[in-house]
Amino acid sequence: MVRVGLVAYVEEQLERAIALGMLPRGQFGSEEKLAREFGCCRGTVREALRRLAARGLVVQRSGRKTRAVALDESLTLENLGLALHDERSEECRRLLEGYFSLKRQVLVDLLADCCTSASEAQVSQLEATCYALWEAARWEPGARCAQLEFELLRLAAQAAARPGHLLLIQSLQRAMRGNAARLQFLMGGESLRQWAICAMHALGDRDVRALTHELPALLKACDEVVLDAFAPALREHVPSEDSHAQESHSEACASAAAQDEAPEARPCVDEGGIDCLASTVEDNKVLGAAPCPNEGESPPMEPDRVALCPPTDLELASSKPGSERVAEDVVGAASGTLSDCRTGWDNSNPEGGPPSEPPSTCTCGHRRTDNCLL
Repeated sequence: MVRVGLVAYVEEQLERAIALGMLPRGQFGSEEKLAREFGCCRGTVREALRRLAARGLVVQRSGRKTRAVALDESLTLENLGLALHDERSEECRRLLEGYFSLKRQVLVDLLADCCTSASEAQVSQLEATCYALWEAARWEPGARCAQLEFELLRLAAQAAARPGHLLLIQSLQRAMRGNAARLQFLMGGESLRQWAICAMHALGDRDVRALTHELPALLKACDEVVLDAFAPALREHVPSEDSHAQESHSEACASAAAQDEAPEARPCVDEGGIDCLASTVEDNKVLGAAPCPNEGESPPMEPDRVALCPPTDLELASSKPGSERVAEDVVGAASGTLSDCRTGWDNSNPEGGPPSEPPSTCTCGHRRTDNCLL
C-alpha cells in the first residue's frame, strides 16, 4: 500500500522543481533514479507522477521520459502554487490578488442569495459557522481559520442551491497546496474577526445591503493583510536626480530663512542719524585723523597742503619761544586754512597788500631750510 504522506511530499518536490526550472531540458529522470533521490520506492514516485499528470503538469508517454509542461500552459487555479515560489516577483502578487478577489466575489454572492432563499435552519447554521470563525480568528489562527472559511463557502453554496459553485470552491481550496499552503497559516487576526461578525449580523437580519456594501470592504482589508505578509509589494525607487533636487531645494529654503533672520548691516547714519555722524567727526578731530570718505569717492588732494607734524616734534616746538604761534598754525591747518607749516608764515596779507617776504628763520627758532618741517 502506498504511503499517502510520502506521495504528497514527492509530488510537492517535483512541482517545485517544475516551477523553478530545475529540470534539464524539462525532462524527469527515470523512476528508479528519482526513487534513489527521495529515498523511497518506485511505486511512490509513480503515484506522484500520476497525480502531476492529472493536474496537467507533466506528460507521460510509454517508452519516453516524463516531460514537464510549460508553466504558461499548465497554470490553472488548482496549480496556483507553481507561480508562488518567488514571492518577490510582481507576477506572484498579481495572481494572488486575482485569487483573493475571486474568493471574495463567490462568498458575497452566495451569502446574499442565502438571505433571500435559504431557510431559517440554514441561516442559523451559517451564523454558527461565522461565530466559530470569529472565535478561531482570536484563539486558533492559521489552518483552522482557513478550514472554517471554506466550510462557510460550501454551506452557503448548498443553501443557495449552487452546485457549480461547489466545484469552484473545491478548486479554490485545492489551490492551497504546496508552497501556497503557507497562505492558510497567515489567516486570522482582528481583520478576519471584523468581517466574520459583520456577516453573522447581516445573515441574522437578512440584510442584503450590508452584505453587498459593507462586507466586501472588510474582506478586502483582511486579504490585503495576508497578501502583504506573503508577498509584500515592491517599493518604487526614487531617482537620484529627484533626491538631489529635493535636497538642493531644502538647502536653498534653509539659507533663505537664515538670511531673513540675520540682522541687516546698516550704516551709522541710518541708526543714529546726524548726531552719530557729528560725534564721529569730533572724534576724528580729537585724534588728529581725517574722516573717512564715502564709498566710491577718493579723498580730496590739495597740492599746497602737507601732513601735520608728528606729536613729538609738536611737543618739542611748544617748549621754545613762539610755541603759541605754532599752535595757532596747527589749528589753522586742521580747520582748512592755507597756511604753510614748513615756513610758518602766511601767504595772505591781512591788510590786503602784497604778500610779505618769508622770514629768514622758522617759527621754531631754527634757521629756515627746506628740510625744516615747522
